[in-house]
Amino acid sequence: MRRHPLSRFLVLCPALACATGGTATAPSPAAAAPALFPGASVPEALPSGVPFVSLEGPLWMASSGSLFFSDVVEANATGARIYSFDPTAGHYAPVPYPTAPTAPTAPTAPTAPTSTNGLAVDPSGRLVACERYNGRVVRIEPGSGGPSKLTVLADRWPAGTGQPLNAPNDVVIRKDANLYFTDSDWGVRPGPGHAPMGVYRVSPTGELSRVLDLDKPNGIALSPDGATLYVGSDTQAKVWKLPVDAAGAVGAPALLIDGPTVPGGFKVPDGICVDDGGDLYVTNNDDAVKAIVVFDPAGHSLGRIPFPTRPSNCSFGGSDRRTLYVTTLHAVYALTVPTPGLP
Repeated sequence: MRRHPLSRFLVLCPALACATGGTATAPSPAAAAPALFPGASVPEALPSGVPFVSLEGPLWMASSGSLFFSDVVEANATGARIYSFDPTAGHYAPVPYPTAPTAPTAPTAPTAPTSTNGLAVDPSGRLVACERYNGRVVRIEPGSGGPSKLTVLADRWPAGTGQPLNAPNDVVIRKDANLYFTDSDWGVRPGPGHAPMGVYRVSPTGELSRVLDLDKPNGIALSPDGATLYVGSDTQAKVWKLPVDAAGAVGAPALLIDGPTVPGGFKVPDGICVDDGGDLYVTNNDDAVKAIVVFDPAGHSLGRIPFPTRPSNCSFGGSDRRTLYVTTLHAVYALTVPTPGLP
């Protein structure tokens, strides 16, 4: 399919300026006092004895009532793995993970460290992971009486014969099994000859297509009806929306959020999650912001949720889906929000 390139503020006159006939200078939107998002509780870190290094990719698994997330640990170094968290028991555990496709010449290696990032679950309940350093998107499912099976869904563009992907970052799956992921160069393995950064789709039949040329793409999410795809670029501090048709094909992008115009500041939009009303929760992984900024579907800011440290990504979870789980560099945080949302 054809890929697509990226091609109101009220100013009040201060009393002194009005009285003297002077010209009032409006403060920049980013300098305005940011409003808090109403109805959200204060984020609290979940206790853990694990020395986490760099957390990402939170995903609520409704089937097990647990949260999955990645400890990236760059370059497949020791400690790079996926964890699960049981909120009832307060218990963390590593998730068994095969590192090679199941084949007679490629046995699985369940304990080898793998730098994963974004996670998703497909309609059949199978885990999908962005393998950052390995430059691929994979699906993991239980084997028949043996170790888990790993299937590579995407690793090159064009598929099969093209250049290796960079470092797949985040992934989202629609109810009909259409899969969308971002490919950035954060954490890319050394070496020349990578495909250009961008956004991709894997169709339900496994066909890989490139849907957007974009520098440093990061967070990705779908609207509740699956008809709109949201994609952010962290270095550009922007989020775009793209229409998605009934078959899963993606249309041309339109700018939804422009960082410099957001009251209170908006930088490094990392993860994106969406509630049932279609509002977007965008994590700002930047020391100057350190907040989740919430927007309505039209891109208007609804307020922000401050964090003591930079948030990287988020997922709605819990039995009522009103707990927002948020990863930061070394800890997972949780808070309650007024509207349920999507994992």
